[in-house]
Amino acid sequence: MGQHRAFGKELETLSVAVIDNRAPMLQVMRAMLAAIGTGRIETYENPVEALEAMRQTPPDLVLAAAAMQPLTGPAVVRAMRYADSCHLSFIPAMVMSASAKPAIVESALRAGAHQVLVLPTSASTLYRRLDWLLNDDRPFELVGEHYLVAGIEDRLALSFQRPIYMPTPFTSLAASLSSDEQHETTPLVQKVRIGRA
Repeated sequence: MGQHRAFGKELETLSVAVIDNRAPMLQVMRAMLAAIGTGRIETYENPVEALEAMRQTPPDLVLAAAAMQPLTGPAVVRAMRYADSCHLSFIPAMVMSASAKPAIVESALRAGAHQVLVLPTSASTLYRRLDWLLNDDRPFELVGEHYLVAGIEDRLALSFQRPIYMPTPFTSLAASLSSDEQHETTPLVQKVRIGRA
């Protein structure tokens, strides 16, 4: 498969669709996109209406909020990535979220997003993200009935959970001692540490 629709384009020629249930956030994103010189900006409060409008006039890039009704950002991206969605399938997408929790990032990438944009953000950060995206030459690959960015599954496979703290036997023993017993053991611990030093 070829590259995404925005690959190699100039920022001033870029057509961007921003989808978010919150009107104030749409205003903020529109202002930032305009400030960095984006060509055309369309905003939508309803994700279902946004999908219909994009089928009629496809943008070069979609920014979709993670938490929306009746469709979440990942659900919008997944709808775009259906094999029979024609030109919508190859429009790059970013999911906007106030959190970068692994579950949110994984959901967005598995839906077919190129990346997650953590909010709040600045115009300079948004510019860097768009510049990176315009030069991202990863092709799409068909996985079942959906297109995904090539290499996403490998990237997700490399993800790992943070280690969970498990108390050591010494820590458990110390926690079970009374406050008096802890005071009695403190000098001994200090002597051992000094002796080792």
